[in-house]
Amino acid sequence: MRETVPAPNELCEEAKLSEAVGVRAPFNSYITAFLLGSYACALLFYAEYVIAGFVAFTFSWVVVPFLAASDHIVFNGKRISRTGIVPVLWARFNSNRNSLRISDIEQVDTQAIRVLRRGNRVHYRYRTSVRGRGVAFAFTSHGENFRRLIAQLLPRLSEDVLDARSLDLRSYPLDPKEVLMKASFAGIPSADVLRETVMTRPSKMRGKVEIELDISGDCENRARYLADLGNELRLSGHLVRALECFRRALLIQRRDGRLIYDFSRCLHSLAATERSQKLARRSLAALKLAERYSAGNAALLARIGEGFAGIGDWRSAENAFGRAVGAGGDTFLASRGLAEAALREGKIAHVIHRFAAAANTTLSPALRRWSLDEASYYSNLNSDETYMEMEVGRVNLLGSLQRTRRTLLRISSFGFFVVAVGVTGADAFITNVGLAVATLALAVWLGLRISSGLMAERIAYDDVASED
Repeated sequence: MRETVPAPNELCEEAKLSEAVGVRAPFNSYITAFLLGSYACALLFYAEYVIAGFVAFTFSWVVVPFLAASDHIVFNGKRISRTGIVPVLWARFNSNRNSLRISDIEQVDTQAIRVLRRGNRVHYRYRTSVRGRGVAFAFTSHGENFRRLIAQLLPRLSEDVLDARSLDLRSYPLDPKEVLMKASFAGIPSADVLRETVMTRPSKMRGKVEIELDISGDCENRARYLADLGNELRLSGHLVRALECFRRALLIQRRDGRLIYDFSRCLHSLAATERSQKLARRSLAALKLAERYSAGNAALLARIGEGFAGIGDWRSAENAFGRAVGAGGDTFLASRGLAEAALREGKIAHVIHRFAAAANTTLSPALRRWSLDEASYYSNLNSDETYMEMEVGRVNLLGSLQRTRRTLLRISSFGFFVVAVGVTGADAFITNVGLAVATLALAVWLGLRISSGLMAERIAYDDVASED
């Protein structure tokens, strides 16, 4: 079961790590450098520039793998930092931070990426991003080190900083073997047996499963145990068995808002995997039912609003966030959600008001600073037309650059196809044309990627104001 976690400044000295926990940094940039370097190596050898070809070979096949192997994201109990040679030098060159204190973390987002489906199990890879003070660290689930880092980092953070998936990773362990053992002890059948009952409503199963549940004892604890087990199975990719856990729990407690919310998220994951519109509609209906039975729980209503926003139902999300604000309590998530909903409708004044309200409802200095920065940013947009035009132009240009980059990748693929045709037919002219097309497209693509990275940051309002 979930427990209330103290704020970072309330942690005792015993909570500090005895040794740092580290995971490998993402390989995306290194893979790009490796592929481009390998292509440059082949091109130079083809053009008979032997020395330059050996330099490109050494760079792409020796230097880049060494840099990738030495790049880690490390958490020592106080700070999270990146140790790679290139990131450290780049941060110093741009006068940026290369580490982030726990108290400065503003957002933690986790994405679940389906990498493989084997039988009735979906293999997820979780990518977690930690942001604060203009710095972002991203790491993916690669073995035990990821679980150790998550177990040490996330419990030290406020729930307002975490999104729903990050909160799941904090609350439930990622141990597939142990989860399967728990499911066997709980009497959950295998996914092959349950596959035919995926579309069955929980109400239609009443009477068939109640005998197996043995609900003569403490029903509430039994339902909570099944819900926790369902969440653990869902995170491990055993979606069908997780769905069965939630259905059995709902037979015991049919009006538990938290339980219905978890059931809805499991349905949503299964619908995305099966590409089933029917399951997606049931997920949305369950989410609305969870809102009805939320019993005025502000934190639950805010998470339900996040769920509506995640599936694109912003009207229902705004209603849920509004109910969360009306329910009182710590409503930072609700205020932030209302600001995002107002932004989609173009109501800048409402956005400013909601971000200012979010700053007043949180005790976290990092969240307060972030909310005030957002309120100041949109206030400047609202009051200065020149700044608004510059930011709109920057965002539109970024979108154009991304579309152009995708087009250039298609052109380079066509160039490689032409090269293959020329090599197969032993035609030097066709081969040279293909190499020219691919090289030019990749060179422009690389330039646009660097430009996109430089333009991703917002324009500083002080620079615009000083020019005026």
